Amino acid sequence: MTLGRTSTVPLADLVRRPELGLVVLAGADRLDRPIRWAHVSELRDPVPYLLGGELLLTAGVNFPEDVDGYVRGLVAAGVQALGFGVTPVYDEVPASLVDACVRQGLPLVALPATTPFLAVSQAVGVALAAAEHAELRWLSEAQAALTRAALRPNPLPTLVTALADLSDWWCALLDDAVVAKAGIEEIDPVVVHMARRLRAVSGRRSGSTEVGSWHVVGYPVAAARVLVVGAARPFSVADRAVIAVALALLALADRSDGRSVTKMLLGDDPHEGYRVVRGQRKARGDAEIDLGTGLVDADGDRMRAIVTTVPDVVAAQTAGWLLAVSSPVGVGDLPSADREAARMLERAVAAGRPVTVDDGVSGLVDPEAAARFAATVLAPLATRPELVETLRIWLACNGNWDRTAAELGVHRNSVRHRIGVVARELGVDLADTQRRMELWFALRWSD
Repeated sequence: MTLGRTSTVPLADLVRRPELGLVVLAGADRLDRPIRWAHVSELRDPVPYLLGGELLLTAGVNFPEDVDGYVRGLVAAGVQALGFGVTPVYDEVPASLVDACVRQGLPLVALPATTPFLAVSQAVGVALAAAEHAELRWLSEAQAALTRAALRPNPLPTLVTALADLSDWWCALLDDAVVAKAGIEEIDPVVVHMARRLRAVSGRRSGSTEVGSWHVVGYPVAAARVLVVGAARPFSVADRAVIAVALALLALADRSDGRSVTKMLLGDDPHEGYRVVRGQRKARGDAEIDLGTGLVDADGDRMRAIVTTVPDVVAAQTAGWLLAVSSPVGVGDLPSADREAARMLERAVAAGRPVTVDDGVSGLVDPEAAARFAATVLAPLATRPELVETLRIWLACNGNWDRTAAELGVHRNSVRHRIGVVARELGVDLADTQRRMELWFALRWSD
């Protein structure tokens, strides 16, 4: 089944259901015909009561003598297939009916005596419900894919490509020339003429034409551009809804590029700073993150961006991205912020967690150098993890004995004893603020 089409079920889906036991007697090469519903009729001429798109079911009651005329009327009424139930009237499908269906290209299936017509009707209903569910899922996924495309660099060609990838379509964005295209090499002159005509007309409008076997529709976009989409089948309501989403995003992208850049560089608040975000994908995948900016430079598993607010680094990590966020700077200092973010990203990758300016100077130090420093400073305590933990808590509590003891769940004298051992093993004076600071960074970098 092709998603995004009017809800129908291919005849082949019913034929493949073993519980129905349908046998194809004619039109085996036309089982892709879409069935809208199953309808039972024993009238000699059911045509006045048909809407088209049916799988018509009959047991041959009151079957007409003019079999060719009967089949010809069904074909003209848009019946997609005929199902003939053997017994109680016929023990087998009449040969004249098989011949007529073969000649006029109408698929014919035989229903065994064990398959009631109601079972076929229920199977069609179940399949149609599944098709509608799939169509709704397709609509949701299509909107999400188009939105992600609109947030990427060069949104116009990216959106056109994303739209073409949603179905068996080709797409082109045209003005005086081809702005972007996907799924097609050369634009037919008929399509160019239609686009030119649409650009010349004011107000809401659209156009459609056929080019060979392609159904083509065209819609104006802002800035005198036209989006043209070609499909191998007629466009459904769902198809047009997705195209409408693409049109809205194209119009926003077309108008907002200059505005977003100006707003980003000047800002709503003249005193607001700009930050550089660097990121690396932790695992390969399609997860994307919204940084709230159009100024994104993505290259494979790495990206960088200019933002005015600190992004949610925890949510980004959940989505599979490690981020590093620079200090706020003015426009002229963006290159230095980029270098700062690059160093911070190295630290983030080494630590396996996001790094922001809230991490202070520790986020700026080269990860390998930090690791070497920590290993050297803390080497005398390598086999005494209880001393390392005591030192960590004591420094975090600003040397307060009672608070440290409470955190560790030991007596304050035990804390004094352990800190005395640490001082002797490390050969440092823990009353020296600089030594405390060095040990604090060493403990953090040792993680």
